[in-house]
Formats: sequence, structure tokens, C-alpha cells
Amino acid sequence: MICVFDIESVPDVEFLREKYSYSGDDYEVSLQAFKAQNEVSGNNFLPIAFHKIISIASVMCDEFGRFQKVGVFGRRAGIPSDDEIEKVTLEEFLKWFNKTQPKLVSFNGRGYDIPVMMLRAMKYNLESLAYYEQDNPSFNKNKWDNYRQRYSERFHTDLLDSLGHYGSVRGIKLDDVASMCGLPGKYDISGENVFELYYKERDLVKIDEYCQSDVLNTYWVYLKYEILKGNMNLQDYVNILRDWREKLPQNKSYSSVFSDAITKEIQKCNT
Repeated sequence: MICVFDIESVPDVEFLREKYSYSGDDYEVSLQAFKAQNEVSGNNFLPIAFHKIISIASVMCDEFGRFQKVGVFGRRAGIPSDDEIEKVTLEEFLKWFNKTQPKLVSFNGRGYDIPVMMLRAMKYNLESLAYYEQDNPSFNKNKWDNYRQRYSERFHTDLLDSLGHYGSVRGIKLDDVASMCGLPGKYDISGENVFELYYKERDLVKIDEYCQSDVLNTYWVYLKYEILKGNMNLQDYVNILRDWREKLPQNKSYSSVFSDAITKEIQKCNT
């Protein structure tokens, strides 16, 4: 099994208030933190300890890349409260991950998503044995092949690492790669809008769907990477696209965008 994953986070406003005595509502505290960070580093990116995870989306596919489903973790009992959302979401993902130990696919997962997930899991005393163990014959793990081995794609393909030749090339963005390949990319909102959607509008549904659209783009880039490596021929790729289009949820904001893009890609491959 392959799990293509992505997270969305917002500033941990309670921690920021505790650490820096910021005042105001959640949105105002976020703005104060961004301003202070910008003065120090020249950008708004907070240290990862201050990133609160609110969404983990994934595409599940089989070992050949054939699409199975797309969705988010932590919503089985409905949308959690603000106090519970991070723990519930992380706990569900890590329990599933520890049990199934799928191959992971991400875009900058090693540089952002996983470090944030592991750090924030410590807050709730959550376990992630599957990620840290290095010797487990039942999953073909050893010290050279495991989730933390950067230069092996067997357990984790970080597309940013792979396409950027492990740091030799800088500035590669998922949106740029997707757009270059004719994929939807970021067509509606971007990660910079997430904190506003959450703290001003409490629109977690829209955030979840945005996170799913990101992971669908990542999945599609992964398919093209498999073609590039010679692991997938064009006919298999077209067959996967057709099956994916049939299984794509039809009631999401991204549904028609991706369905139309898949149709165009199939037509391009057949000409």
C-alpha cells in the first residue's frame, strides 16, 4: 500500500500566548506572531513547535499506484472541537500508520510534514514506532532501508528531495511542478490562507478539501515520476487515470477541476 500524504497547520495560538504574552483573538495573535517572526527572519514561517496540525489528507493507492481513495484523518466522529482536533487527527493517523506501515509519498514531507507531526505527537504522548524502528524483518526494514533513510525511496519518496536531487536544486514548488505538467496545482486557495479560514471563518471543510487537492496533485506528480523512472508505461498510466476519474469523489470543490484535468491528460496521451 502507498499513502500519499499532506498536512495543514495553523499557529498554535495558546502556546504563543503562553510563550510571548500575545493578546487578542486567535486571528490577531497569529498576525502578531507572523509580524514578530518576519522581523527576525524576513518571512512569516514560524518555528515548527508553534505549528498546530488541523488536517492530514491522504491518497491511498496500491503498490502499482492505482488509486483507491482520498480523504482526511480524524473525522470519523464528525469535526472535532478546536481543543481536540490536533490530538484526534494525529492519533488516528499514527495508529493506522503503526499498524499498516505503508510506503509514504510526499512533497517536502521530510523537511516539513513529518518533523511537525513527530514534534506535535510528543505533546500528546503519542507513539510512532513504525517511523523510528530500524530493524523489523516482517516489513523488510533494516538500518539501510527504513522511513528515516533519506536516500532510499523504498519506504518514503519525498518528491521534493527526489526531483531536487537532494538539495542540489533549490526553489522547486509543488504548484510549479504541477502547473508545468498540466495538472490543476493551486487553483483556489493556498497554504497562506489556511490560518485565516480557520481562525476567522472556522471553515474546516474547505481546509480539508484544500488539503485533499494538494495531496491529489502530489499523487499525480508521483505517477509522472514513476513514468520518468521507467516503473510505469504510458498505457498503464492512462488506465490508472481512467480508474482514478471513476473513483474520484463527486461532491467536493476539487471534483470537476481534477476530473476535467484527467480527461485532458488522457486525450493528450492518446494523440
